[in-house]
Amino acid sequence: MRALKTFIPKPVFWLLFVTLLFSSCSQPIETPSVVEETPSPSQPTFTPSPEEPTATTQPAAAIVNGEVIPLTWFEREVERYLIAQSAAETGDIDEEAAREIVLNDLIDQFLLAQAAQEAGTVISDEDVRERMDALGAAVDLDAWMMTWAYTLEELVESLRLQMLVAHQRDQIAETVPDVVEQVELRQVFAFTEAGANRALLNLNSGGDFEDQAYEYSPDSGGYLGWVPRGYLLIPAVEEAVFNQPVGTYTEIIESEIGYHIVLVINREERRLTLDARLTLARQALNAWLADRRAISTIEVLVE
Repeated sequence: MRALKTFIPKPVFWLLFVTLLFSSCSQPIETPSVVEETPSPSQPTFTPSPEEPTATTQPAAAIVNGEVIPLTWFEREVERYLIAQSAAETGDIDEEAAREIVLNDLIDQFLLAQAAQEAGTVISDEDVRERMDALGAAVDLDAWMMTWAYTLEELVESLRLQMLVAHQRDQIAETVPDVVEQVELRQVFAFTEAGANRALLNLNSGGDFEDQAYEYSPDSGGYLGWVPRGYLLIPAVEEAVFNQPVGTYTEIIESEIGYHIVLVINREERRLTLDARLTLARQALNAWLADRRAISTIEVLVE
């Protein structure tokens, strides 16, 4: 039942950009053993020096660990975000919310890129050229740049940053184990307390759990499948089922969407499904970013 799955409602505009850039060229980024080339002044270094902070030669939207997010870059990304939202017909567009979303995403990108470089990841000019060639072979690059108002220099700068971000994101995702403890679940889900109480009374009187589940959810029979810790949306349900003996069901658990009685069918160490792995990887990324922000110096200069 989708209502129990983890859903992270965080709009991330740069993921639209990543999807395009890496959909046809997703080969892993290797860390060359050569010394990194000194970037030209037009290219962001994404490597602040504690002894020599990045000089602010232009207005900044924010400064992340001494590294400037240029105000012009931020404003153009906000424009692109609003264009994307308009094209998606998502309803009224809140420009203030859009500015907050884009700024937080840019800060997250800088934190990821900085960590990648701290770990020794190097994105050379040749790496960028190869990825640009792959992108150009997949789409009409000139038309795409015109649609999204990118200059060649801006695209190169964004691409270099995204390659660092992707590398660090993948390193975080790899911390999620392939095999973890999981429980197989079925639930009786009722929209009202009276309905849940009636189901529990039937179950306690010897009623078959699967029959009750199908009565309340005729389409799926309340089958939730195998789930690892961190996959369920409702913390109270997750806490209950991972402490419930196999072959038994929980008491009624109230949530924002209704009332749950959950049967633990089985428990074992199992390989994660793709969906579960992606969910846990997103959680690992969010946790990493929260920890990184806590130890970083972030100065926001725009409202």
